[in-house]
Amino acid sequence: MDAYQVRQILALVVSLAAAFLAYRTAKSLKFERGAAARVSGMLNANDQSAFDRYGEKYIKTRPVSLADNLKMAQLGGKYAGWTVGGVIARSAVYGAAALAYLLIVRPAPLFWLILPLAVVYPLVRVRGAASDTRAEIQRLMPETATALAAEMSAGASPEQTLSRAAEIPGPLGKILKEALSESSRSGRPAFTTGTAEGVVLEVLGRYNLPVLLRFGVQLDQVAGKGVEGPRVMSEVARGFAREYRAHVQMAAASLDNQLLAPMTLFFFLPFIAAIMLPLLLSLFSAF
Repeated sequence: MDAYQVRQILALVVSLAAAFLAYRTAKSLKFERGAAARVSGMLNANDQSAFDRYGEKYIKTRPVSLADNLKMAQLGGKYAGWTVGGVIARSAVYGAAALAYLLIVRPAPLFWLILPLAVVYPLVRVRGAASDTRAEIQRLMPETATALAAEMSAGASPEQTLSRAAEIPGPLGKILKEALSESSRSGRPAFTTGTAEGVVLEVLGRYNLPVLLRFGVQLDQVAGKGVEGPRVMSEVARGFAREYRAHVQMAAASLDNQLLAPMTLFFFLPFIAAIMLPLLLSLFSAF
């Protein structure tokens, strides 16, 4: 590697570092008004360092493993037949193919970014599909809870109500159908009785989704209420509807901040790199 290539790589690294710094600075900007600004102010009352913020984010997202993501993606009807080992093998094959291409063609240093992108591509696809399924489950919960409340008000037992709810199309209906199938196969009760945990709560807990587990806990509680079950289930349905409306409103309020990151990443960051790279190359070529 001669001095000219070293200067090129150094200029590229410096320009990318400057662009990344500009990206992080732009991403930290927030455009909020009214209630959203007040809520953000309360949440950020205690200023945390970057280590604390990223560490907390890692801890919150770490329990969701690749197996959880793949299970959720398959629940949404995607990547049927894939396994965790298969996803990792695809990442390795894509990475090896990208590395072989780079070693044969020997392109500019910037093109070496293809290598990590090729490795994470299958993981990102699975994670995106899993996120879509989780959002779909959260969207279906008010509808499913309302259907359960209507069936219980009509005099159906909790087990019959659950069987009707399992017929609702979508990932939540598939989960409830899985719980009913396992309860029938194992002979265990669908809902918790005494100290014996119900199959519904156990199956819903396997998906590592807090809102789904809370749904199962509330179903268990409603099943044990007897004649008060329909009234309690109606309150649960209204609670899920309020929660989903609040979630939609918060998502709409934070849309500006969510769009800021991709705009900065795909437009502003390459723009800064395109400007600084020729300047730095000219600067280093002067020495």
